[in-house]
Order: sequence, then C-alpha cells, then structure tokens
Amino acid sequence: MLDDKKEIGKLLIKLVEVYTPPGSESKLHNILFELARKLGFDDTYVDDVGNFFTSRGKGPIKILLASHLDTVPGKLEVSFDGKVIRGRGAVDAKGPFLSFLLAAGEVSESISGVKVQVAGLVREELDGLGAKHLVEEGFKADHVLIGEPTNLGIAIAYRGSITAEARIRARGGHSSAPYIGESALDKILNFLLDVKRNFAGSSYDEITSAITTLSAGDWPGRLPEEARAHVNIRFPRKYELDAVMGDLLDLAERHGVELKIIDSTPPVEVGLNSKMVRAMIRGC
Repeated sequence: MLDDKKEIGKLLIKLVEVYTPPGSESKLHNILFELARKLGFDDTYVDDVGNFFTSRGKGPIKILLASHLDTVPGKLEVSFDGKVIRGRGAVDAKGPFLSFLLAAGEVSESISGVKVQVAGLVREELDGLGAKHLVEEGFKADHVLIGEPTNLGIAIAYRGSITAEARIRARGGHSSAPYIGESALDKILNFLLDVKRNFAGSSYDEITSAITTLSAGDWPGRLPEEARAHVNIRFPRKYELDAVMGDLLDLAERHGVELKIIDSTPPVEVGLNSKMVRAMIRGC
C-alpha cells in the first residue's frame, strides 16, 4: 500500500472528512478498526478515555508510535488535487497518524522480538487528556515516536506549555461616567498587558505568551461586570514548569484575577544520540 500514493491520499481524505474537535474522536473509531484489520494488526482496542490503540508483533521490545485524533475546532473544506490534500487535520495530525499506521503495518512483518503499537490519542488540542491518561496508568515503552507536524525535520524537543482561563469581576457602571464605575474589561486588559510584558519572548528559546480569547460586556453603553480570557505560555527546556507557573499565578494575584489552569505540560528534550533519533536520521 505504501507504493500507491493515490490510495494513501484517499485514506487520508477519509479521515480528514470526519470532523473531530476535542471530545468527538470516537467518530473515527469504526473507520480505524476496519483499517487496522485490513492492515493485519493483531490487537486493536479503545481505552477508558477514548484513546485508539492497535499493535503488531510480539517481543520484549515495545515501540510506541503516538499521534492524536482530534483537531482544533473549525471546519475546513476538504480537497485533493492529486498532490496536495487540504482540510482540518491533514497536517495536524491525521496525516502523521495515518503514516504511523501504514508504516507499522508494513515494517512490523519483518521485525522479530518487537511489538509496534500505534496510538491515536484524544483531546491533545484541549487539555492533553489522552496522553495524561497513559502516564497516570503507568504506560511504558522502550522507544516513543510522536507524530506532529515538523515539516520533514526531526524534532528532539518540545516546549513546555501552560494554558489558563483568566476571569475577573467588577461593579460595572455606565459608559457616560466610567470614572465612577468599574470595568472588568479594563481590569483584565491590565492583567493581559502585564502577561505580555513579563513573557515577551520572540523566539523558540524564550518564554512566549499568546492571548487566544477575550470576552466581556453585553451592551455598548454599559461597563462590563465580568471579563474572561484565555492565555497560553510556552517555554523551552531551560525553564522549569513550577517557576513559570509561579510567575503567572503571582501576576494573577496582583491583578485580582481568578486563574483556572486548563493544562500544564513541562518541556521535554531527548539527546541526539538516543537510539530513536539516530534511527530516524539514518532513515531520512
């Protein structure tokens, strides 16, 4: 099948046409069970949180090929011109996931003493529930390869991430006399500006911040009584998760902002001399 690009394209289109924002990944399960059967996988199942697993081979060495089934929300028209597939998830990350399935289906036949397992994880674009569940359940593998868009390069590091919802209340008032009222929007904007000043990096090696949502108010002439926003902080391996989190929480306390942490993930980096990295370099 790996030699038939048109057939592979059709398979990817079939996956991309199924709209799977976080929480709806199960819509892919029937398609994936059938595909795994056709590819000759030995054991296919879905775990308690909806992660899809399929494996081939037996042996003491376990290789995990993990990607995710969900996409960011927002439907896109799916198209294929014979060379390029366009659609939500074509790159992030149904393309990488399908490549894992096809490669494992072909290669594992010639490998002895190795179990190759492919995982399609859930809610990667929200709170990382699928991956966190594996950690909590004590999942172990000798080698792990993550399927994410990296152009055609080999990534050995992943920046840490904190996603949080900020919320603040104020007594409100009328827009004709803001000097005697109190605007929740003004207050949360001050907090967000402070976040941007304190996490003002502009490159991969620095701490960066992004404001991804902002909402407040329900009428042009009324000062908002409540405002909320989402922020995302990214940081490289030289920074510790607890330290960055502490700085963010301090800012929230200083501004009287209630901060709900949606997801927090420490940075990770593997050495260039690891077996998986060396194998990938040789393969490319």
